[in-house]
Amino acid sequence: MRKTAWIWFAGTAAWIIDGIISLRFHSLLHAKLAFFVAMVFFAAGLFYRQQRR
Repeated sequence: MRKTAWIWFAGTAAWIIDGIISLRFHSLLHAKLAFFVAMVFFAAGLFYRQQRR
């Protein structure tokens, strides 16, 4: 499981980039949602990284 935790961190980066792009185009609501989803992906990545077999 620990070797696949990187996918959650890649998702975090993708959502952060989406949030930055949304801010650039003045879509505050979409940016807030993107940053919230990024936080969820980051938390999931930390959870799966720390799991034992």
